[in-house]
Amino acid sequence: MVYVFVAGVLWGTIGIFVNTMAALGADASQICTLRMSFAFAIMSVIAIIRFGKSAWLRDTKAILLCAMLGLISHGVFNICYTASIRINGMGIACVLMYTAPVFTAIASRIFFHERFSPMKILALLVNIAGCILTVTGGEISAESLNWTGIIAGLGSGFCYGMAAVLGRAAGKRADPMIVSAYSYFFAALFLLCVLRPALSVNAKILGAGFLYGLVPTSIAYVVYYIGLGKVRDTGKVPVIASIEPVTAIAIGAALYGERIGAVNFTGIAVVLISIMMMVKSE
Repeated sequence: MVYVFVAGVLWGTIGIFVNTMAALGADASQICTLRMSFAFAIMSVIAIIRFGKSAWLRDTKAILLCAMLGLISHGVFNICYTASIRINGMGIACVLMYTAPVFTAIASRIFFHERFSPMKILALLVNIAGCILTVTGGEISAESLNWTGIIAGLGSGFCYGMAAVLGRAAGKRADPMIVSAYSYFFAALFLLCVLRPALSVNAKILGAGFLYGLVPTSIAYVVYYIGLGKVRDTGKVPVIASIEPVTAIAIGAALYGERIGAVNFTGIAVVLISIMMMVKSE
């Protein structure tokens, strides 16, 4: 659980890297693609140094799981989440993304036969409520929503939720570092083909992209996959990782002067309570 919690904190720093790269002139397609490309390069070097020839997967099922992880939980997720942000705004997009625990719980029930205890269901509901309050401050404009935005937002939640399921399945067949390298390869290839980003970027953008691929991507996901390999109840994972929006809100206030109101603080407290409930649930 601690590994997953740490991964959530690292993901909460994503805004720093995105804002920095955008300020340097990178567009959304470049930011997404550079993140996955640098993460692939970093994890490939580490995997080869650590495992040598064993870093090359020969297990067809493991490769397939890594491909699904890269395409769904990194590639399609980035596209859906970016679209959701553009249509719905950052707050509502984040709320819709955090429907992920519901999708993970359902998939874990189907594939891993994990049961729904009353405490687990309550923790899920409390977590969703806490994320809504944390991100929106209790203010959601219904006029800003449309069906395309809702579908994109729920799509990002589904893709994010599947990371726990696919990551756990892949982690049973290969080391987390190898899983990360392969999933980033498929994600980068997918984003290059679909988004077709401009390849002309300056050295500062490349430097920021490298750090983006290192800290909240390579390190965060390796820690996350290590945690997945040790957690028996996959349905708990997205709730534990929901420390991410709490971290993001705190960083926004500390670095960018974003205001945190009483409702936001209430939401943070509710998220933390839901995490404790989920940890203690059977």
